Amino acid sequence: MILYGAIAAVSVLLAHTIGVLDGKSGPLGSHSRGRQAQKGLFLLLFLVLFVPSALRQATGNDYMRYVEFFHLASVDAYVPTEPGFNAFVKLIYGLCGYENYLLVFALFALFTILLFLLAIRDEAGEDFGLAFFLFMMSGCYFQTYNTVRYYFALAAAVFSLRFFFRREYLWFVLTVLAAASFHKSVLVVFLLYPMAAVAWKRWQLGLLAALGAFVYVTQSRWMALIVKLYPSYEDTDILAAGGSISWPNIARCLVLLFLSWYVFHLAGTSPRKLAGKERFWYQANLLSLYLYVFASFVPELSRIAYYLVTTQIFLVPALLRQIPESRARTRKALTALVILAAVLMFLWFLHRATDSTIRILPYRSFLFHDLPETPSRSIE
Repeated sequence: MILYGAIAAVSVLLAHTIGVLDGKSGPLGSHSRGRQAQKGLFLLLFLVLFVPSALRQATGNDYMRYVEFFHLASVDAYVPTEPGFNAFVKLIYGLCGYENYLLVFALFALFTILLFLLAIRDEAGEDFGLAFFLFMMSGCYFQTYNTVRYYFALAAAVFSLRFFFRREYLWFVLTVLAAASFHKSVLVVFLLYPMAAVAWKRWQLGLLAALGAFVYVTQSRWMALIVKLYPSYEDTDILAAGGSISWPNIARCLVLLFLSWYVFHLAGTSPRKLAGKERFWYQANLLSLYLYVFASFVPELSRIAYYLVTTQIFLVPALLRQIPESRARTRKALTALVILAAVLMFLWFLHRATDSTIRILPYRSFLFHDLPETPSRSIE
C-alpha cells in the first residue's frame, strides 16, 4: 500500500508540473526549453507508471489465469480470447523461443500506459495535472494490473477519441477494430461515442428512458443475446451470479450530474447549449448513469460502462473551467472538494485492493518472488 501511495504521489506531482509548464509554454511538441522539459517529465512520468507494472508477478486477480492463456494460445489450444491477443502471444513466445510471460505482461503495460497518457495529454490540455490526478485517484492505473486485455482496449478507446473529435473516422474505426482483436467489448464504442456526441432533444431522452425500462423488464431475452455474443460465459460462475446494482458508480455519476447542473447555473447556461467535447463529456456521464440503472442485470456491466465512465476525468476539469472569474472563490472551493473526494475514493480503493475481485495487494515482483505453479504446469 505504501508503494502504491508513493507511485500515486510522485506521478501526480510530475503531472502537475507538466500541466504548469503546459500553461506557460503551450502543448508538447515544439523546441523551446520549457517544452523540452515537458517531454523529459512526460517520459519520467511514463517510467514511474511502467516500471512497477512491468516488474510485477502474480499481482492481480487473473495474473495466473493469463499465464495459462498465454500457454494455451502459444500451442494453438482452445482459449476464450480474441485472435489478435492469441497472435500477439504466439509472436512474442516465438521470438523469445520460450514462454516469456513476463515480456508479454510488460508489453501490455507499455502500450496501455502510453495510450492512456497520450489520451489524457490530448483531451485535457492545460488541465493535464487535474485530469491525471483524477485518473490515478479513480484507481484506473492500478486496475490495469488486472484484465490486461480489457484495459488495453479501454486505453485504445479513450485514445481513439482524438480521431473521433477530429472527424478522422477511418482512423477512429481502425483503432477500435485493432483494440477489438484483443477484447471485443470495445466495439460498443461505435454506438456509445456517437450517442454521447449527438445533441439530444428532451423527447428523445424520454424515449431513451422508456427503452431502458423496456430492456430492464425483458432482461431475460437480452441475457440470452449476451450469452450468444460471449459463449464463454455460459455455465460460468459469472453468469450464475448475475448482475447487481452498482450503488457506488451510480452515486458517482449522480454527484457529477448535480455538479454539472450547479456549474451550468453559475455560468448562466444549460446542457442544451453545450457543444463539442463539453457536450460529449456531459452526456457520457449521463449515459453511464443510464447503463448502471437500466442494465444493472448484465454481469460485469462496468466493462461496458467504463468506456464512458473513464471520460469523467475530463468532465470535471471542463466543468471547473466554465465557472466565471467572478466566482473565483466558488471555483476554489469546488476544486478543493473534488480533490478531497478523489483522495477519499483512492483510499477506499486501496482498502479494497486485497479483495478477490481486485487482488493487486500484496504487490509481488519477479525480482524477489517465484511464480506459483500454474494449472497446466506450463512454467517450470
